[in-house]
Amino acid sequence: MLLLCKSRTIVERTMYFKHLAAIFILIIVCACAASAQESKCSLKLAELPSIPELRGFSLGMTIEQVKARLPKLHLNPADEFGFTALNIFPDYETGIDKAAFESVRSISLEFLDGRVSSLWIGYDKTFKWQTLDEFTAGMTIALKLPNSWRTKFRTRLLDCADFSIAVIPVAGSPSLKIIDEAAREQLEKRKAAKEETRALIFGNVIISARGSLQSQQNP
Repeated sequence: MLLLCKSRTIVERTMYFKHLAAIFILIIVCACAASAQESKCSLKLAELPSIPELRGFSLGMTIEQVKARLPKLHLNPADEFGFTALNIFPDYETGIDKAAFESVRSISLEFLDGRVSSLWIGYDKTFKWQTLDEFTAGMTIALKLPNSWRTKFRTRLLDCADFSIAVIPVAGSPSLKIIDEAAREQLEKRKAAKEETRALIFGNVIISARGSLQSQQNP
C-alpha cells in the first residue's frame, strides 16, 4: 500500500513539472512573438529620410531629377512595360562631380513609368562602414529602421510596408539596395498580362489550324 502511494506521488509530481514546463515554454513563445511583432518594419517609403550615404538619390525620383544630379546622363527609352535601367560608375564617368560620389563604386537605378523604382549603391573600400555588421547597424540608425533584419546566406534583408532593403557584400565591400515593392509588383503584373495575351493568341492559332485541318480531311 505504501509503495502504491509513493508511485502515485511520483507520477503526480512528474505531471506537475511537465505542466509547469509547458506553461514556461508557452510564455517564452508568446514573448518572442510579441517582440517580433513590435520590431516588424512598418515604415513606408515616403517616410525614409534623405541621408548623405545615398548621395542625393531616392526612390520615386523622376528622370529629370536624376538628370539634375547627372547632367550628361544617357538613359535608354523605356520598354513596352515602362521599364528602363541605368548603371553608373563614378570613377569612370566624365562630366560628373566625382567628389559628390566619394567612396562609391557603382550606382544602379531602375525606372518604372519615369520614376526610380530601385536604387542599388555599391561602396568601395574607402567607405566608413566595411563589415556587414557595422554597415547594417549604421544604415539602420541613419534610415531610422527597426533592427528586424533577417539573414539569407551573406545578405541582410528587411521587408517594410511598401519597400524592401538588402545589404549585399560586393567585391569585399558592402552595398545597399532599396526596392519599391509596389512598382516591382506592377511590373510583374504587366509582364504576366503580356504572357497571358501571348498564350491566348497562340492557343487561338492552334485551334484555328486544327479546325482548318479537319475541314480539309472531311470535305
